[in-house]
Amino acid sequence: MSEMIKLQRVLLMVALIFMALCFLVSAFLPHHRAVAHGLVLGSAVSCLNVLHLAYKVRKIADAAAGQGDGKRAGLGLGFRLATSILALIPALEWPAYFSEIAVAASLVSSNFFLVFIGAIIAMRES
Repeated sequence: MSEMIKLQRVLLMVALIFMALCFLVSAFLPHHRAVAHGLVLGSAVSCLNVLHLAYKVRKIADAAAGQGDGKRAGLGLGFRLATSILALIPALEWPAYFSEIAVAASLVSSNFFLVFIGAIIAMRES
């Protein structure tokens, strides 16, 4: 299994565990429900953005190796920006259900998760 696929699987598992913990916080601490829901929304969009970027990088690598379909491929910056902006819209519309700060702060959560996951995998392999 390639390293990128391993990182994607571990990232998805870590993100789902983080979201489950946020839902538990939401259930047991109702005063912090908006923050927990904001963290879930932001981390879900962050995970989607990282997985989309990995897909686009894989497509570009295949095209560079001569296995691609020959179309010009970008990294999908517009898609990632649009999903990040769209994640903030529910937080702005319904501040009682989603915390704007929590959504904005957790939009980079998957990137931080990847740094720690990569370090752990590198330490295990060496």
